[in-house]
Amino acid sequence: MIDIATFREQGYLYDTLENYTDLFSFEDFKEIKSFIDSNDIKRYSRYDYWFKYDELSYIEQLEYDNYLLRDKDLNTADKMFALAHRYQVKKMQEDGILPTWVFGTNLNSEITNKINNGILSKFQKNFVEKYYSEKNYTDFENNFRLQFYDEGCEIKLHDDGKSEKRICVFLYFLNNEWDIENGGRLIIYDKNNQPIPITPTFPNFAVLDSDVNLFHEVEKVLKDTKYNIVCFNSYK
Repeated sequence: MIDIATFREQGYLYDTLENYTDLFSFEDFKEIKSFIDSNDIKRYSRYDYWFKYDELSYIEQLEYDNYLLRDKDLNTADKMFALAHRYQVKKMQEDGILPTWVFGTNLNSEITNKINNGILSKFQKNFVEKYYSEKNYTDFENNFRLQFYDEGCEIKLHDDGKSEKRICVFLYFLNNEWDIENGGRLIIYDKNNQPIPITPTFPNFAVLDSDVNLFHEVEKVLKDTKYNIVCFNSYK
């Protein structure tokens, strides 16, 4: 377990969930992961494309349900959704548009409810009460998202800004294995601007302290699909 002083000084934590079983049930989290693994995460999901053009910021989105409405079956919708994503990435590249955030978000309420069933909320509550004990936070809000990053997805170098109520950001990595040649790693830059590459495999996780607000990025994915849960933890 990374100690409190080290986390608060560094502004980030990168470790394995197995070292934090005094804060939550690791076995319960494995059940959540098994449930996620048993579902097709890309179905009933959305791609978000944030990009800059002429110094302005824009977003376009692809909704899986829009393809399902006009395609005859799920397999056809799967194929067309993937083709539409590849076309969108290619279009931005050919038009010289600078993507800033490109990723997929699962919108299936059953899966979302399973993730948000209290296991991770309890862990994050216990974590914050321990690692931010001097601030006496008691009432929290957790904004969970199940994300996927496949070919062409990336997040450019950025910080998260100084949100008034945000405490920290949790990232839980879900892949059983990941080839670093595929890209897709989270890179955190420490206070000395040195890159800290994060291996995005289960049961690794990372926490970014919003008080320190370090720069970070996600490498462009070249192959395969990376899955993670991200949660923005704030006080009410």
